[in-house]
Amino acid sequence: MRFSPRLRKRFGRIVSRLGQRRAWNLLQIFGSPRGPQPKLRKKWRDGKIGELQDIVELAHLPHLRRWVRKNTQKAGVRFNRSRTAKDAKASEVRDRLIRRRGKQRHLVYVSFAGRRRCLKVGRSDHGFGRIVSQQDAYYFRDASRVDVYFPKFERKRMLPALECALTHLFIPYHFYQKPAARRYGRTCPVCHDMKLVRKIARELYPA
Repeated sequence: MRFSPRLRKRFGRIVSRLGQRRAWNLLQIFGSPRGPQPKLRKKWRDGKIGELQDIVELAHLPHLRRWVRKNTQKAGVRFNRSRTAKDAKASEVRDRLIRRRGKQRHLVYVSFAGRRRCLKVGRSDHGFGRIVSQQDAYYFRDASRVDVYFPKFERKRMLPALECALTHLFIPYHFYQKPAARRYGRTCPVCHDMKLVRKIARELYPA
């Protein structure tokens, strides 16, 4: 992964501010500036770590799109508002994709309202039944289209990483918690580096 010059500059500026607060008592010996000097507080530090993670996530996105294209096959279903009832959209996704691709066990689905607004990212180990079971939920009733991604390789191990990657690419409207990770499964490349940043920063700048 390569940072753009703009992101590299932002990243370095935040790291510099963390270092200054970590060494506030040492800098005070060299010269006592006027006014109170800010110390490294845990809440402030964690906020800056979050900003560093956001930069890492942003730098990863182009690579992540290529990773998703390489490892999945995508199929989409668009709804005709005049012909498709709201409570029949989930069933239509199942019926249309079964006709096109046959029965599939492992998949990740993303529902959209309009062109870009993501409503939901979810995964299923049991095929289209998971989608149909949620047909009364707003993220299918209000959807204008649903995209479904089928892993090409290591289908069961790939699902948690694929769901997490799509959550980074299409941030859901209601994003309460991160997708659950499965033991011995593939790791989302973005989360791997974001966790590494948090681990190193907490070790370097204890508060």
